[in-house]
Amino acid sequence: MTALDKLKLITAWTDDPALTEAELEDILEAAALMDEGGRAPETEGWSPTYDVNRAASEAWLIKAARAAVLVEVDPPGSGIVTSKVFDNCRRMARLYQARRSMTVSILN
Repeated sequence: MTALDKLKLITAWTDDPALTEAELEDILEAAALMDEGGRAPETEGWSPTYDVNRAASEAWLIKAARAAVLVEVDPPGSGIVTSKVFDNCRRMARLYQARRSMTVSILN
């Protein structure tokens, strides 16, 4: 499973408020890390390495922002209170924020 596939899975990317694949790719790119060989993402020979939890947190924040403007029952009578969607997205963002990888660079 690729990092993008995992990100799609853990962000429920097609569920409202939905994200596009391009958005997820941009989010993942921003969460790129040095690989095991110490190569930075922009370095030739870099082995794709990502903080998927950071990316997931960012994705859930975007979903929360999209849900923030929705505060009514949608559709009326459905029982779906869109403010709860916002709350759930924020909860998921916090969950993945707490799981982020810590990286430390040691200079000689």
